[in-house]
Amino acid sequence: MKEAIGGISLFQIVIVFILVFTAVICLTINHSKAFGVKDEIITRMETASIADFNNGKVFADISEYLKNAGYRTEGKCPSGNWQGYTRDGKKTSNKAAFCIRANDVASAFDKSEICKNKNCIVATGGYPTMVYYDIVLFYQLDIPIVGDAMDFKLYGSTKVIYG
Repeated sequence: MKEAIGGISLFQIVIVFILVFTAVICLTINHSKAFGVKDEIITRMETASIADFNNGKVFADISEYLKNAGYRTEGKCPSGNWQGYTRDGKKTSNKAAFCIRANDVASAFDKSEICKNKNCIVATGGYPTMVYYDIVLFYQLDIPIVGDAMDFKLYGSTKVIYG
């Protein structure tokens, strides 16, 4: 009887180890896929023009890519100026496939003071449109049998896009 109880304990340890190992593999695969999708979205945004952003062509292109890539994870956008998009290219905030936030770089340069010999001149404007975008994608720890255990966010940024 002593060996039977020891065998059951050893079997339970092996099952737990297999579940933990499977969870780590699933998390690694999901993170890798989300990272690749994030990089492709950044590449598509950086190669687009400001006009493509204004008429929504970029978001339609990204949505088409998400359908073909098989990216299915959804999440809630962070609070702030984030705009979420579904895989169909529609705006949302709760079940977004990806979230984007535009950051205007030129607005920080709009007003500046140039001072010489205690005489100050305020210089304004004249800068081109300079915007960079922050991106959030989602991935999950999806354990077999248990299901979705945890949700994670993956952040990225484009380089400055001039218009």
